[in-house]
Amino acid sequence: MSSDITRNQVRKQLAAMVSDSFDIGVLRPSGHMLLREKWSSDRIDAALTWLRHENSCGAHIFVRPSGGHALSLMDDLSANAIVEIKENGFEPAVVVETSAHNFQAWVNHGRVIADHFVSTQAARELARRFGGDPSSADWRHFGRLAGFTNQKPERRLESGLQPFVRLREYNGRVYTDAADFLHQVTALATEMRQEREVARKRRSQFRDAIRPLADFHAGPRYAGDLHRADMAWALHAASRGLTVEQIRDEIVSGRSLSKKGHSARQRDYAKRTAIKAITIAQPLR
Repeated sequence: MSSDITRNQVRKQLAAMVSDSFDIGVLRPSGHMLLREKWSSDRIDAALTWLRHENSCGAHIFVRPSGGHALSLMDDLSANAIVEIKENGFEPAVVVETSAHNFQAWVNHGRVIADHFVSTQAARELARRFGGDPSSADWRHFGRLAGFTNQKPERRLESGLQPFVRLREYNGRVYTDAADFLHQVTALATEMRQEREVARKRRSQFRDAIRPLADFHAGPRYAGDLHRADMAWALHAASRGLTVEQIRDEIVSGRSLSKKGHSARQRDYAKRTAIKAITIAQPLR
């Protein structure tokens, strides 16, 4: 693309992303990411010569809204998925063809989602509904900036050249079902937070209810037989929900096991003890 075409594509995409400022990511072939945060559209426009140079040297050029924002990105979409998105009331504000028949879509929720957890859940739910890449579904994920080449080796054209990232739609509109969808996602996020808090409290209660391994080692009941003490503690811990790995690690770190041999044998002893304890404790729980 000529510099004029690149400039035109960039200006249209940024305008349709309706953000006061943007973050630009320049991922070099070395894997080093250059991050330029809170750039205005004009600042990006002034940096296009530099961005084109980085791109010609093999760098990927990415963009995202800076800070809290009103958008969600869906990545790795087919043309059919774009049609489905529109038919279901989620008309994209921006559609970018990142390589032949492969698309990214930004949807505009109509208001800034200041709660990053809710924003991430919105992106994940959209990916789930329309077949987007779940690994790209979070509130801070970068999308590609149109007007530059996609430098992924597997995206090369038959000619051997890298495909240009092309802006296909750029209306900036708020999708039809924005209000209903955000209501659903906010309720889902609230429910998930409540479930996580319950799980956190349950884990905390388990930890508080578990006696230290050292108490068993020092207990007169075992008369210095640390093997018996290890097993007794493992049964105690297993009955309170600790996993094999948690029990194993506690036994390994709880005392010197040098008499068992090298470190692999020590861990094997601890793991066997943990497995046996959990097997015995399971019918009791």
